[in-house]
Amino acid sequence: MAQDPLRPKDDGRVNFPPYSIGMNKPTGPGGDREPLRDGENAPELDAEEIQKILARARKNMDIAISAESENRKNGLDDLRFLLGESQWAADVAAQRNFDQRPCLTVNAMPNFVNQVVNDLRQNRPSIHVSPVGDRGDREVARCYRGLIRADERNSHAEEAYDTAAYHMVAMGWGWLRLCTEYEEGNSFNQRLKIERVRNPFTIYMDPSAQNPDGSDANWAFVTELIPKDEFEDLYGDEFTQSLLSGGIGERYPNWKEKDQIRVAEYFEVEKDVRDLVQLSNGFVGWWDDLDEFTRAAIKAGRIEVVKERRSFERKVKWYKITALDILETGVWAGSWIPLVRMLGQEIDIEGKAKYSGIVRNAKDAQRILNYSKTAEVEVTMAAPKAPYVAAEGQLEGHEAEWNGANRKNYAVLTYKPTTLAGKPVPPPQRVPPVPVPAGLVNIQQGAAQDIQRTTGIRFDATVNERMTDESGKAIRELRRSGDLSSFHFADNMTRALRHLGEMMVEMIPKVYDTKRMATIIRDDDSEERVMIDPSMNEASAEIEQGQSSPKLKAFNPNAGKYGVTVTIGPSYATKRIEAAENMMKFAQAMPQQAAIIADLIVKNQDWEGADEMYRRLAKAVPPQLLTPDRKDMSPQVQAAITGMQRELEEHKKQLAVATLQLNDKTADRQLAADKIEKDFEAKLLGIVQKAEATLQGQIGSEIGKLTDAVQQLMAGLAPRQGGASEDIHDPNGGRLSASAL
Repeated sequence: MAQDPLRPKDDGRVNFPPYSIGMNKPTGPGGDREPLRDGENAPELDAEEIQKILARARKNMDIAISAESENRKNGLDDLRFLLGESQWAADVAAQRNFDQRPCLTVNAMPNFVNQVVNDLRQNRPSIHVSPVGDRGDREVARCYRGLIRADERNSHAEEAYDTAAYHMVAMGWGWLRLCTEYEEGNSFNQRLKIERVRNPFTIYMDPSAQNPDGSDANWAFVTELIPKDEFEDLYGDEFTQSLLSGGIGERYPNWKEKDQIRVAEYFEVEKDVRDLVQLSNGFVGWWDDLDEFTRAAIKAGRIEVVKERRSFERKVKWYKITALDILETGVWAGSWIPLVRMLGQEIDIEGKAKYSGIVRNAKDAQRILNYSKTAEVEVTMAAPKAPYVAAEGQLEGHEAEWNGANRKNYAVLTYKPTTLAGKPVPPPQRVPPVPVPAGLVNIQQGAAQDIQRTTGIRFDATVNERMTDESGKAIRELRRSGDLSSFHFADNMTRALRHLGEMMVEMIPKVYDTKRMATIIRDDDSEERVMIDPSMNEASAEIEQGQSSPKLKAFNPNAGKYGVTVTIGPSYATKRIEAAENMMKFAQAMPQQAAIIADLIVKNQDWEGADEMYRRLAKAVPPQLLTPDRKDMSPQVQAAITGMQRELEEHKKQLAVATLQLNDKTADRQLAADKIEKDFEAKLLGIVQKAEATLQGQIGSEIGKLTDAVQQLMAGLAPRQGGASEDIHDPNGGRLSASAL
C-alpha cells in the first residue's frame, strides 16, 4: 500500500517547487503537514473502487475547469494588469514601438489595492471562542482562544491572511488552508497549522457550493504540476508510463503537460445516513455508538428513547491522485474540507458566479490615464524639436550645423545673409512649439477621478492629494466614505476566518487528544503554560504545584460546545500604544490629576524597567482607587460579593437589635442603681437622725442630772452660822470639802 497520506514522508521535509505568476504550481506539500486522522480508518481500496474514485475525480476536475474558466481568465488578467503588464492593447503597443513613439504606463492600481489590504493589516481580524449552551465552560473557551492564537503564531498565519486578502481585493478570491503538523521533529504531538496559498489558481472547488467560504462544498482539488523526472523519483516509473501512455481519448489533457504531470490532492465528502437518538438520561448521539449496557437498559425500559431521526454524518476522504492512479489515501478528521475561500465581489448571473476585485472596473480609467500621460509627454518632447524657417540659400555652407541644431547645443549658429527684391531677409527663426493642450490635462484629471470613482477609494496618501481648503474633519469623513465603499472586503474576510475558526474548534479535541503541556496566548499577547487533559472529569481545574509555584491550570478540550465569532480592530499592542498616548495627553491637560493615573501610564509603556516603575507607583495609589468595579468581575465573584453583602446587612440588623436591647438593660440598671442609692441615703439619714435624737436625749438627761447635782450642791453650799465648813458627798462616792468647791 502507498505511504500513509496523513503522515510525513521521511523526515517531513519537502522542498518547495519553483513558482511563477499564473502557472498551476502550489507552494508544495508544506513540510510535515498532514491531514490528521486515525491510522486505522485509512480506506482499503480494491481495483474497482479505485477506478470509481478516479472516474469521479476526473469528471469533477473537468466540471471545475469548465465552470471556473471565465473567472480564472479574468482574474489572471486582473493580476497582470495590476502588475502593469497588460495596460496597453498588444497591437497598439506594438505599433507605437515600431513608430518609436512613447508607450507609458503610469500604474495607479497598486496604490488602491494596497490601501484596502494595508487597512486590513492594521485592523487584523481575530478569532474569539465562547461557550454554547449549559455544557460550555468559560475557562475552556479561553483555553480554545489561547490555543488558536498559539497555532496562528506558530504557523505565521498573518502571512496566509495577508496573501488571501491581497488576492481577494485584486482579482476577487483568495484561499486559506488548514492542516496539521508535528510540534517537533522528535515528537508525536501535533498542532494545527494555517497554511498560505501563494497561487490561488492551484485550487479547484465544487462550483455548486453556495456559501462564500466554501463550507458546503462536496469536493475540492489542490493541484500541483511536477516535472516528469521528479515524479518518477517520488512515485516510480510505472505510474509515469501508465499516465503518458494510452489510446485515443485517454490522453487526459487536463492532467499533464509537456514533461509535467499533474498531481492533485482530492478531497471528497461522504455523507453516511445514521440514526440520531436522544435518551432520557440526556445523551444525544448516534445509535451505533451506544454500548451494550445502554442498549440493554433501553430494552429493559430503564432508559427511554425520547427522540429519534435520520441524519447525515459527514466524512472527508483524502486521496493523492494522478489521472490514472491513487498514490496515497487518508481521512481528514474534520467534517469540512480544510480549504477556506475568501471572496471579494460576487454576482450570480444566470446561475454562473462572477468574482471580481477593485481592479476589474478601474481598467479603462487606468488606460485613459496612460494614454493622456503618454500624449502629454509626446507633445512636451516635441517642443525642442520644432523646425526652423529659413529662406532659400541662408543655410548654404552651414547645412551640417543646422541639421543637428535640434539634437546638439551650439553656442553660435551661422547663416548666410540673403536679400529678396533688394531687401535683406530676416535670419532663420524657430517655429513656436505647440503647447500641451488643455484637454489632455482635463482628461488626466478626469481619469484620476474615474479611478477613484470605480474603486470607491479616495487615495490621499500624499500631501498633493489633499485639498488646502479641507479641514481635518472633512478628511476623516472622506476616509470614512472610502472605507464604507470597500468594507465588503473586510466583512468577507471575517466570514472566511469565522469558518476557519469553526474548523479549528472542531479539530482541537482531535489534535490535542493526549495529556500534554501546551502554551496558549492570552488576550494581552502574554504566554501561559497550561495542562491539556482529555481524561479530566471536570471541564477546568487548578493543580497545586507547591507553595513556591503558582497553580497550574488544566483543561478538558472535550467538555462542552463552543461557538466562534470574529472581530476586526487594532491589535492589542496598537491599542496599548494609543492608550498610553491618550493618557499622556490627559496628564498634560490635567496635571493635578496626573498622580492618580501615573501607574497606569507607566504600565502601558514599553521601555525597559516600566514594570518595576509600575509596581512602585501602584503602591502609592490610595487603596480606595484600587477597588475593582463590579462590571469587571466575573459573575461568580459578583454573586459571592452579593451574598456577602446580604450577610453583612443581616449582621448589621442583628447588631442594631442587640445594641437596642443592651441600651434598654443599661437604662434599667441605671434606674436600679439610682433607687438603691436613694434608699441608702434615706436609710442613712434615718439612722443619723435617730442617732442624733438618741444622743440628744442622753445628753439632755445627763445635763439634767448635772443640773440637779449642781443645784443640790449650790444648796448645800449656802453659808452656815459660825462659818464652819461642811463636807459634801461626791455623786461618784467621794467626799468633797466645801473649800474644794
